[in-house]
Amino acid sequence: MLVAPGTYLERIDFIGKNIVVTSEWMNTPHDCTAILNTIIDAGGVGSVVTMANGETEAAICQGFTLTGGHGTQHQIGTCDYQVGGGVFLYGVSGTIKKNRIIDNYTMDGGAGLFIDEGVPPGAAPQILENTIVENTTGVVGCGGGILCMNVNDGKIEWNYVENNTAHSGGGISLKHTTISVCRNIIHHNTATGDGGGVRIYSQANPELINNTISHNTTLAMAGGGIIVMDGSAPVIMNNIISYVTNGCGIVVWGISSPQLSYNLFHSNTGGNYFMVSPGVGDLTGDPHFVGGTPYDYHLADSLSAAYNAGNPDPAYNDPDGTRNDCGAFFYPYLGVPMPIALLNFQATVEDRAVTLSWTTASEINTYGWVVQRRQGTEAYSSLNSETPVLSQGISLVSNDYSYQDLTAEVGQTYLYRLMQVDLDGSLSYSNELTVTVGSADLARVSIQRNYPNPFNPQTTIEYSLPIATWAKISIFDATGKLVTELASGYQTAGQHSIVWNAHNLPSGLYLCRLETPEQSSAKLLVLVK
Repeated sequence: MLVAPGTYLERIDFIGKNIVVTSEWMNTPHDCTAILNTIIDAGGVGSVVTMANGETEAAICQGFTLTGGHGTQHQIGTCDYQVGGGVFLYGVSGTIKKNRIIDNYTMDGGAGLFIDEGVPPGAAPQILENTIVENTTGVVGCGGGILCMNVNDGKIEWNYVENNTAHSGGGISLKHTTISVCRNIIHHNTATGDGGGVRIYSQANPELINNTISHNTTLAMAGGGIIVMDGSAPVIMNNIISYVTNGCGIVVWGISSPQLSYNLFHSNTGGNYFMVSPGVGDLTGDPHFVGGTPYDYHLADSLSAAYNAGNPDPAYNDPDGTRNDCGAFFYPYLGVPMPIALLNFQATVEDRAVTLSWTTASEINTYGWVVQRRQGTEAYSSLNSETPVLSQGISLVSNDYSYQDLTAEVGQTYLYRLMQVDLDGSLSYSNELTVTVGSADLARVSIQRNYPNPFNPQTTIEYSLPIATWAKISIFDATGKLVTELASGYQTAGQHSIVWNAHNLPSGLYLCRLETPEQSSAKLLVLVK
């Protein structure tokens, strides 16, 4: 069901139908304006979205602003509670994705979103890539952003949970659940009782992995970042817990046994730990957030204490293949000075057409990209200022983009760069690419793979040269220092391979760069001893 932009004073109940209800964001996934302009407003009556009749993951609500909900009467034990202002999920595995859940209210809990597994068990709800903001409970309510209870499977991942208020669990409350809570930004939430960022209670054993939990607040020694209580034993790993304005970083009340490891704590009012000891690999230090207004929780540089500080098990490696960084965002080894995590920026040539492609690891408050080009010493000119390549706006997952320049002239050399435009109008720029326009063959100079990778201590690097040309292959370490030149000179067209033995070097990340007069190509190599 495709919903046109507009404001709708109504509610959505899936009534057991496994269908997709979506805004036009589905057709333009790089344009977040459809989310902002397609508003479902409950008008202060009931829940904005309800799934309570056995819906599966195929039931999807995506691409909306959900607001004005005041919750559903729901029986828990022998009492009725008003819960689920924005979204009410009971006994279902529904998918709530890429929505803006804002300004909803409930008396008792889950003002933004409420989840209860129901009976029989087996539900696995998917709460993905939402912005859950400015939702409020009553004076004794629990879970300003999210209240999840009795759920043994499912995911709460890649969400922004911000500026929510409750008595307990200002951001997220987790009761008697083992749900996965991963890669969320949980910030600037308030609890008037306990658990400013996250409340874990009633024998809850969830996994909290790679979240950034920052700038939350509650009462003194009541868990400004996280509180664990009532016999709970959560796994809390690779998180950043920082800038608690009151209440301590993590607090344990009663008999509970959280499994802490590889978390970064920084600048928490009241201290980092109360009634619990640091876990294996836990550390303190400045995460070096980008900051600004609105606040950006990307890591500004590799000087961040979160950089390569997470669990060293390769199973938790970041998308660029390096050791896990603490927090929701990782700092890309090949990062460029932009307020997004840009994984790569490259060009290919087909006769007169130059195709630029780039991949982001994550984005925050971005509008889009303008491609700029120049020759020699002349100034950059914008190629698509009227029709920029639109971004996801807010995204904690990888996205691919491309732009084709059809005005380039054969035989000419150009420099290209990306100008990123943020929603607030601010600008930032990528690194430059040098492209010589000719036959398609010139574009396909590349390092294709190395094997094995990771390696110890020897790896074979395969690369291709579509034309005979001068070429150099060099290895650099993580600081950008040249380690060795593997080859330099005139080489024939075709497939090539070269062996690099790093027996005398320490474990770490290395960069292999192939350079020709026309282009260059690079690949990350991981040495593990």
